[in-house]
Amino acid sequence: MTVMAKWGTKTWAVSPKKVLALEGLTFAYTQAADNNSSTEEKKTTNERGMDLFSLSFSTVLHSGAGVDVRDEIESWKKLVTQVDYLYLGGKKLGPKLQLRKVSVSNVKIDDLGRMRLATLSFEFKEYDPDTTSVKVSTSALSVKASAESKSQKKPDNVQIEQLQEKPITIGTYVQVVGDRDIAGETITEKEKERSYSVSKINESQNKALLSGIDKWVYLNDVTMI
Repeated sequence: MTVMAKWGTKTWAVSPKKVLALEGLTFAYTQAADNNSSTEEKKTTNERGMDLFSLSFSTVLHSGAGVDVRDEIESWKKLVTQVDYLYLGGKKLGPKLQLRKVSVSNVKIDDLGRMRLATLSFEFKEYDPDTTSVKVSTSALSVKASAESKSQKKPDNVQIEQLQEKPITIGTYVQVVGDRDIAGETITEKEKERSYSVSKINESQNKALLSGIDKWVYLNDVTMI
């Protein structure tokens, strides 16, 4: 048997009983941006470097070449997100690679509904646990749900988050969002539209005195502007 390539438990080889060949190998070495922030699949750096290594290829499954097409497809489905080194001709090619995608195409089915021929296309990406959200042993279903959740999530409002982190102090300008002051008097809608400066704070009672309206209100009932 002649072994062409190996990744984890999978082997591409040619023998009198079975032919499973690797085809259309493609990989890339790409320079990273000079200034780069920490994002998915990008290494954090302010220097010139390399983006994560990517690699792809395909293989043809043929029942006439001793391959159980359906079983082979099912076995690859279970390996998506797994990580290992790819060996080509007995030599390691690239860093440790994570299987990101397996695509099935050109499927031929016989009269009994059996898959007799199919082409598998593989996409691998260098595995860097610090920069990828796709962890090892993550099911494909979980990856899809995570991706959909992120796509539906509204962008973070950084300015609001920064304001919320800052404490309210004397001189801070705020707006009232509560309906009543400490004394129980109603805060009108017109009063809520205006901004006020905090003139006094009583931290033990969690309240503040607002200038311009001369009312004590709970700190929970005001928001910074």
